Amino acid sequence: MRREEEIDLVRKAKEGDTVAFAEIIRRYQNLVFATAFHILKDQALAEDVAQEAFVTAFRSLQDLRTESSFPPWLRKIARNLALASRREQRRFGALEEAGTLLSPPSDAGTEAERERREADAFGEDVRRIVSSLSDTLRFPMLLCHIDDLSTRDAARFLGITEGALRKRLHDGKKKLQERVVRMAEKSFQVYRLPPDFAKRCICGCRRSVAAGKRTDERR
Repeated sequence: MRREEEIDLVRKAKEGDTVAFAEIIRRYQNLVFATAFHILKDQALAEDVAQEAFVTAFRSLQDLRTESSFPPWLRKIARNLALASRREQRRFGALEEAGTLLSPPSDAGTEAERERREADAFGEDVRRIVSSLSDTLRFPMLLCHIDDLSTRDAARFLGITEGALRKRLHDGKKKLQERVVRMAEKSFQVYRLPPDFAKRCICGCRRSVAAGKRTDERR
């Protein structure tokens, strides 16, 4: 999608066009999810935050000064919502831990079960290696290598120049051996959003619009 096309979609969405906003969601859903998951480290929570971010963005489009600044504006919304969610989780974390009973260890089971446990542990090791990178290096790699975003679009989303993004990609690759990068890419495929994610977001946007109209009518 060219930048001009994206700006046109944002303008239409500002006018209440949910079809145009659905295209925007499909373009940025994995980026918004990655932003939330990086903070929350929980797939379900990150998916909820991503959906909330799009609904919030749709409701707040009139506050967007220039259509071209939509990507970093959306990222800021997602980040703020994820940070708020993390604070909420930490607030109740101690109570949840106190009420959690340790489940009895499972039997060694079949070979398939052992392989599954080993795969889970391996995946966690890979994620830990990737997470050890600084935010400056990790995000460009996630956007370009996991979500297959172009360097131009990733740079726009992060609010930096394309040259700066290429430098960060180069530095990130130096810190991760090629084999580990490939394993990390495969591991993060499990965090793809469900196919109906955009549809669910649009339903939330439409409900928000309808609720706003009902509120205006009661005034």
